[in-house]
Amino acid sequence: MPSRTVRALTLVAVLAAPVAYAQSAAPAFELQGPGQTAGQWLFRVNTDGASAALGTFVGTGSSAIPVEGPGTRWLWFPDRAAIRAGEARAGVSRGDDPTPILTTGTEWDAINTGNHSAAFGLSPRASGEFSFAAGMAPIAAAQSSVAMGDGTIASGAASFALGYRAHTNARQGSFVFGDRSTVDYIRAGVNHSATWRVSGGFRIFTSSNLSTGVTIQSGASVSNWGQSNAVISTSTGALLTTGGVWTNVSDVRRKHAFEAVDGEDVLARLRDLPLSTWSYRAEDPAVRHMGPTAQDFRASFGLGSDETVIGTVDADGVALVAAQALEARTREQEARIAALEAEIAAMRAERTSPVRAAWPAVGLLALVGLAGAGLRRRRPDAGPSA
Repeated sequence: MPSRTVRALTLVAVLAAPVAYAQSAAPAFELQGPGQTAGQWLFRVNTDGASAALGTFVGTGSSAIPVEGPGTRWLWFPDRAAIRAGEARAGVSRGDDPTPILTTGTEWDAINTGNHSAAFGLSPRASGEFSFAAGMAPIAAAQSSVAMGDGTIASGAASFALGYRAHTNARQGSFVFGDRSTVDYIRAGVNHSATWRVSGGFRIFTSSNLSTGVTIQSGASVSNWGQSNAVISTSTGALLTTGGVWTNVSDVRRKHAFEAVDGEDVLARLRDLPLSTWSYRAEDPAVRHMGPTAQDFRASFGLGSDETVIGTVDADGVALVAAQALEARTREQEARIAALEAEIAAMRAERTSPVRAAWPAVGLLALVGLAGAGLRRRRPDAGPSA
């Protein structure tokens, strides 16, 4: 075990290392504050161009900010541990909300400077504590808020406004992004939400070569996957059309391992499939649905990759095969019925034909004739009279 002396020297060396590194470059300029002892300074520029400004955070505004009002400057305000860089200018438009809003040039005054805040650009205002604003006339007015871009406003605690005229609308924990397709503001509607205005579409790629992912768009343009008139399009080929129809991919080029289907077998399985009405646990019991459970469906047909879900393409396939099988039965029954009807019609025609209708009269005449002949044979010959 190292001695206490060695451990103490090691600790001193570790603690002193950052100080030694900071003092490694020779100072070109040092500004010492009033009452400071030799070797202490408030501002320093090293010969290599590095600079530092020190100060004491108070957070009460007890000391005056070095300069206020319009102007171009770099500003370090240690009383509030705040930084400003760029220009404070009056008359910069933030947009219409609903009337025109213009900057006043006071965005960097002490009253608009939040503790531990930073602002960069043209008339940015970071008045919230721990806030950050950058760009043209953005406002970060709430605690831990961030506003970046053109005319963005982050007025909700821990909210983020990004892009063009995005407004978090005093909704805490919200994120709002605005594209530049309109001069109108886009606002957060609820707390802890993400709101986007992306008129050209929202694209999420899940591979480095951009070959897989999801596109959410207006449907006016073709998606990354070559799908038109789609609100949601995917690299798998499935999409939601602008008319609200979910469309499954069914391209023959995406399929293999084809096998024939026995329609009568499907009908038999369908006949034994338990069907009922039910409600999802996440819904009110008054909301009813009808159909099988995924477990029963998979047990009956063995379709899909999971026994907890039913693919719409599989349910549709079962229904189509069953419909074809019933149509085949219908055609077979129609053929049998047509044959029976023809046989019955032939029998009726035979009974009502003229030849067949005359047979009883002919038979009667024949019987009469035979009877008369018999009587003549039995009559005795008449002899001469006495």
